[in-house]
Amino acid sequence: MNIRISTSKNEFTKIMIALTVFFYGVLVISGLYFIIILLIDIGIFRLKRFPRSMDQGVTKVSVIVPARNEEGTIGECLMDLARQDYPNGLLEVIVVNDHSTDQTEERVLEFAKSHPAMSLKLIQTGSSGNDEAFKKHSIRMGIGATSGELVITTDADTRSKPGWIYSIVSFYEQSHPEMILGPVTFHETNSFFKRLQFLEFAGLMAATAGSCSSGFPLLCNGANLAFTRKAWLEVNDMENDLQYPSGDDLFLMMKILKRYGAGSINYLFARETIISTKAKETPAEFFNQRIRWVSKSRGYTNPFIKTVSILTWLFNFLLISALVAGIFNMRSFFIFLFLTGIKMILEFPALWRIVTLMGGRKLLYLYPVVQILDIVYVSVIGILGNVVAYEWKGRIIKPL
Repeated sequence: MNIRISTSKNEFTKIMIALTVFFYGVLVISGLYFIIILLIDIGIFRLKRFPRSMDQGVTKVSVIVPARNEEGTIGECLMDLARQDYPNGLLEVIVVNDHSTDQTEERVLEFAKSHPAMSLKLIQTGSSGNDEAFKKHSIRMGIGATSGELVITTDADTRSKPGWIYSIVSFYEQSHPEMILGPVTFHETNSFFKRLQFLEFAGLMAATAGSCSSGFPLLCNGANLAFTRKAWLEVNDMENDLQYPSGDDLFLMMKILKRYGAGSINYLFARETIISTKAKETPAEFFNQRIRWVSKSRGYTNPFIKTVSILTWLFNFLLISALVAGIFNMRSFFIFLFLTGIKMILEFPALWRIVTLMGGRKLLYLYPVVQILDIVYVSVIGILGNVVAYEWKGRIIKPL
């Protein structure tokens, strides 16, 4: 009898220790995550809308547009660049054709012929020495053909406003950062699924703006990115990231962050500098894109960015685990509701600020839906992005 009682006590003690460890783990993970969100909130509200200077810009600018099979969008992208109000003599556009199998090359040549006043070059990518470093190699080729002090990258399927380049240059000439991050959003959100994407992506933009303003830039987007040619030449070969097909933007940001410090990277909070692109048509396309984005996370070299990425996944996995456990245990369900409620309250201010800039406040009614879906998809994509192959521009990329 004494042996049985002793065994029962030992089992009870082990259970209590496990529950205590779990409880403190929940507190630590949740607390750290909420601190990061609070800092992002503070940062984004410190940002003031930038009024571009009326002075004439003097900086030579090179815009690089990597393109692969973009015959349907490259014309609009180039037309927007031709309509920029920045002086033609200080602006060059370089389209890098990444082995397109459609009429992309012909569309660019036709456009160049019909717009002789525009400094437009078309160059071809050769062999990269790494068959999966497609876009990085395109950027390298493009910068090799530039003559501008300031390099701006965008995508061939984006749309820009006439004051986009002038605003970036005005900001650069005032503070001279080594890198400038700009806002990206979606246009033509004419379906429920695309509206969800608009709001979800706005959350990423809020994190980009707020973290940068608070002194710990976490994200950036190559569709709206500017950096000095000098900085690129100094840091590009600092670390090898060519084994990761995606991440040309974020890896460059981490290198500049390491070389020059957080103060060298600024966020440009201005409506004129918003770049827009199309949301994905189907959930399958959306998940494929997000798997591609996550696949580069194994190559993160910045300890803080890597830690925040892991922390974000752990927190969302914790929430979905509590939700599943809540089917059998009401206490777990209450933990899920409590933490999700705090998450929604803390993340809303930064989202509201960026959505206001983008003119999409009418879509905030979808915020609760997006929050719940985020918990599921972040947990799932965080795993799949490291083990599942994805398709990119007609190429199948297998995990390393």
